[in-house]
Amino acid sequence: MRWLPKGTHEWHKFITPDELFALLRGAGLDPVDRKGFVFNPVSWSWSLSDRDLSVNYVTASIRRG
Repeated sequence: MRWLPKGTHEWHKFITPDELFALLRGAGLDPVDRKGFVFNPVSWSWSLSDRDLSVNYVTASIRRG
């Protein structure tokens, strides 16, 4: 889609959702949810996905007491 300049992403620095969860646990947080963002070029809209965490995703965590 060419929304970002070439070289914006360095894929070798990409952190997978599982790696992020491990980092969060190591920081004393308990991950409780994660969702992916999926773009539909036909409807030109974004939606949340429980399954597609391939590139764009967010997570929520709770601090251990």
